[in-house]
Amino acid sequence: MRSPRLRLAVPLAALALAASACGMKSEPVGVLPSFPRSAQDGAGRTVTVKAQPTRIVSLDPGLTETAFALGADADVVAASGSETYPPSARRLPAVLDSDGRPDTARIRRLHPDLILAPASLSDEAKALGSDLDVPVYVGGDGSLDGIEHDVSQVGVLTGFAVRGRTLVQHMQAGVASIRKAVATEPPVRVFVDNGFFYTIDPNGPAGQLLSMAGGIDVAADAEPGKPYPLSKLRAAKPQAYLAVAGRGTTLAGLRTSRATKRLPAVRSGRFLLIDATALTDRGPRVVATLRQIAHELHPSAPLGG
Repeated sequence: MRSPRLRLAVPLAALALAASACGMKSEPVGVLPSFPRSAQDGAGRTVTVKAQPTRIVSLDPGLTETAFALGADADVVAASGSETYPPSARRLPAVLDSDGRPDTARIRRLHPDLILAPASLSDEAKALGSDLDVPVYVGGDGSLDGIEHDVSQVGVLTGFAVRGRTLVQHMQAGVASIRKAVATEPPVRVFVDNGFFYTIDPNGPAGQLLSMAGGIDVAADAEPGKPYPLSKLRAAKPQAYLAVAGRGTTLAGLRTSRATKRLPAVRSGRFLLIDATALTDRGPRVVATLRQIAHELHPSAPLGG
């Protein structure tokens, strides 16, 4: 049985078209407060921009994606270097060093007027912002609620508040329709393999997605930083096996291993390859990821496109 791979590259252009049909247009003059504007970031801090940002530096792929989805792509002058979506974001100069820390000298030369940073770089970004006298927005925890908050608040800071609110509404409607579609479906027992039987944090954003898609994480008792014991995996009897692409796990390999060949998911061929960034996406595309996972777990559910 051929192993399907989740196709998660839903163009932001499609989102823009859909949103445009529902009123997601350029910001109307005279409706929104003029600058300065303030927003609350994912760390609960108030961030204020004095004027329309035109030189945005993003240190996080999800926040880069958010800026592009809002229509601020022309104002983003640098990114993390780990961007995969949208494709045009890959051409931005990278401002994280080989250790994943902000390259202060390079960022300084770009003269940013707004820095977007993930929570993991909160301290470094705040220090950099203080040094350069530049406002810094720190993203949320990667949960759906956190991503929606980021979309809304980055929209305020970049001058696209209406687009931000409209995009959040589309995201919420999409999530609601997915949850409704899988609500009457029997839950599917799933193992998520990050490679070499390391798995996801059941309490993290990926675990939330799996649950909302109608899956049950059979490795919810996994110890962080350790591969899931094969004896426990066999006892858990997963009905579906999600493997991160490029990490060496294949259906053929599972079928030839004495340790895994009798797993229900392997015997039935219910093996799904998922893109490496899918379960860590912290931008609005996360709704498309949720829909695709739900579709693979519940192919007969009325999930729409």
